[in-house]
Amino acid sequence: MQSLRRITLLAIWVLCLLFNSAFAVSSNGNEGGSADAAPTPVELICHPGKECYPKTFVPTTTFLPVEADQVIPAGLHVRLNIGSGGREAKIIDPNEDEGTAVYVEREKKEQLQAGMAYSDLVVVPDQDVDQGSVINPGLGSNETNSPPPVQHIPPEPENYKPNPHLSNSDWETFHNAVAVLKESAPQTASLIEALRKLSELSHEPEYGVKLIEMTLQKLINIISSSDYTTSIRSSAAITLGNSLQNNAVALSRVRKLFGTATKDVVLHPLLTCLLKNQDVILNRRLMFAISRTVRIHNGKQDFVSLNGLGTLEKVYAATNDLPLRGKIAAFLQDEFLDMEMREMDVKSGVKAGSQTVIKTKENLSGWCEVLQSDLVGRNNEEGNGDLDSEVKVLATLKALKDKYGNDCKAKPELKGWLGGERERVGKEDDDDSEWIKVPLEEVENAFFGATA
Repeated sequence: MQSLRRITLLAIWVLCLLFNSAFAVSSNGNEGGSADAAPTPVELICHPGKECYPKTFVPTTTFLPVEADQVIPAGLHVRLNIGSGGREAKIIDPNEDEGTAVYVEREKKEQLQAGMAYSDLVVVPDQDVDQGSVINPGLGSNETNSPPPVQHIPPEPENYKPNPHLSNSDWETFHNAVAVLKESAPQTASLIEALRKLSELSHEPEYGVKLIEMTLQKLINIISSSDYTTSIRSSAAITLGNSLQNNAVALSRVRKLFGTATKDVVLHPLLTCLLKNQDVILNRRLMFAISRTVRIHNGKQDFVSLNGLGTLEKVYAATNDLPLRGKIAAFLQDEFLDMEMREMDVKSGVKAGSQTVIKTKENLSGWCEVLQSDLVGRNNEEGNGDLDSEVKVLATLKALKDKYGNDCKAKPELKGWLGGERERVGKEDDDDSEWIKVPLEEVENAFFGATA
């Protein structure tokens, strides 16, 4: 009897063991899995005041927004939402007829191309990839049916490294401000404070790069929208200009994000806003932003193709703000006269690139008359005008004369104005007067020969 009981208990124990093993295999969905294996932890990214999200983007069959600092797995359909400035991704649908921009690991290129017939398959390098560079350029949020053109984008500086000295508190301030900027309808007071902080932080190159990656479209939207106050729009323009100033990586990021659409998405709204806006301070800030934006690769050609020079001439003639006129004059000299349209010439396989002169058919000689009309309209008796702008206009006028020679003719009133100004300056006995003597003499010599 006891033996039978032992055999019965042993049989029950064996059955329980077999049932438990079968359940473990089923729950893991893998015959080789272990019932005790812990689930793989998901690495999250968390920012203050914002819900955490996975570091690696989790795709579905519908387009979902991709956070700026998320990693996009290879082989997804990715597009740029022009309205929000952000990226969206989903699982590839083989039944879709439209072309797709796909992230592809280099070693999987042949495999994917053999099994898929996508019109604009994009192969992403394995090392240090800026994922925004493979988004279809020049398209709206629902347009992905044109293959991206081949672009030669200047390489980023090899010595670019994150700044280890940026404090955690500054990073926290930065991310909090960016979070406000990305809200669909931020409170006015919060937006003003966020832009104030970002305009200060954007001088730091690393913050500038991150701002371009995360908020470029939002900054452009604020700058060009009359829904915001001119003060807010001015702060956004300063932040954009600061982010691009002396920041080769940030400049490269713009072209990588928007490709050939950069002209329409970035430069065109800035020029349109400058032409239509009447606020003096905002226009000065816009001119600052434009002067930095044209340094994007191919930026000067884009500027010319949008009739940017004609826009500046209209703004110059329409405004009575002397500092703005000075900024426009300095822009012409810095970007089109002294620099002679110089930009990086990057050929395939060339890492460093070289400086080359870009030839255009644009003739700036018409600005000779525009600048002279400005100068002779200034009263020699005032002596308290904007000397900074006067110096910039004089320097640009001389550069035009040097470049165009007889095509840059003196207006009849110019010689008299120059003489009157030199006489006024001679009576002054301060540093400002000494500062303006040289450009006055240079312009007089250029147009009328050396004085006795």
